[in-house]
Amino acid sequence: MKKGQTATEYLIILAVVIVISLVVVGVLGGIPGIGASAAARSSAAYWKTQDVAITDYAVSASGADTIIVKNNLRNTITLNDAVVNSIDLESGSPTLGPGASKTYTGSIDACTAGQPFRYSVSLSYQDGVTEATYNITGDGTKLEGTCAS
Repeated sequence: MKKGQTATEYLIILAVVIVISLVVVGVLGGIPGIGASAAARSSAAYWKTQDVAITDYAVSASGADTIIVKNNLRNTITLNDAVVNSIDLESGSPTLGPGASKTYTGSIDACTAGQPFRYSVSLSYQDGVTEATYNITGDGTKLEGTCAS
C-alpha cells in the first residue's frame, strides 16, 4: 500500500515541476508565439519611458508606417535625428516643448503581415536649456512588434 502512495506522490510532484518549467520557458520566449507578445510589450514599455520616447508605433505590410515621438522632459528639445531600422525619419530639426509629440509617417521596411519585426532605434536631441546633445539608442532594446496587414 505504501509503495503505491509513494509512486503517486512522485508522479504528482514531477507533473508540477514540468508545468512550472513550461510556464517559465513560455514567459521567457522559448516557445514561439507565447513569449513573443511579452517581448513586444516589454519593448513598448521601454521606449515609452525614455526622455525622448516612442509612445506609439504601427508597422504594416502596406508600407503605411507611423511612429510617434514625444518629449518626456521638462525642457524644450530640438530633435536632430530619428532613425528607425537605418531609415532617417527626420529631415529637419523640429522643436518639441515639454509633452509635445511629432508623428512620422512613411515606409520603414517591407514586412510580412502577421510576422514579428525588430528594429534598431536611434534618437538624437539637444536640450534647449543646457544645449547639450544626447543620443538614445536603446542599449540593446529594439523596437518590437507584429507587422499589421
